[in-house]
Amino acid sequence: MKYQSTRGRFGGLSFEEALLSGYTPDGGILVPETVPQISKETLQSWKSLKYPDLVKNISRLYIDESEMKTDVLNELIDRAFSSFTHPDVAVLNPLKDGLNILELFHGTTLAFKDLALSCIGQFLEHFLSKRKKHMTIVVGTSGDTGSAAIEAVKGLKWVDLIVLLPRGRCERIQELQMTTVIADNIHVFR
Repeated sequence: MKYQSTRGRFGGLSFEEALLSGYTPDGGILVPETVPQISKETLQSWKSLKYPDLVKNISRLYIDESEMKTDVLNELIDRAFSSFTHPDVAVLNPLKDGLNILELFHGTTLAFKDLALSCIGQFLEHFLSKRKKHMTIVVGTSGDTGSAAIEAVKGLKWVDLIVLLPRGRCERIQELQMTTVIADNIHVFR
């Protein structure tokens, strides 16, 4: 799987290169060059999977085996979801008349962003440790992005996070989630 800029003037990047590069030189964002086709049979087989197992199967479509062995990918995803309060991570609750509700609040910050950012933190740490390269990420936020990003990278060796938030413009609980974290690699400024 290779990744290219949405502006079309930059491409051919591996997952690792795309993850570590952020924006492209032409100002676009990176997307897969192709979208994997998934058969009805495969979708049916995924129907009963718990969320972490579904993430493992979908991630495998976007991260080439040559970049990350399956056992490593699975371990990183398991680690990413290890702090979630429910073993299923995302819980589908049936209501009546065929209606369902998906609970996306079982992560550390109670925000749906925990689902993706927890995996991104683990992927960053994996690739940066292989390269022996440190990265500093700057996040500007007025809410749940900052706290979810903090929880995703808190305590990681190869990633520092700088979070900028407007004083008094966040929900109090979100501000507390960001400003009360004590970790050497987390730096929050109001």
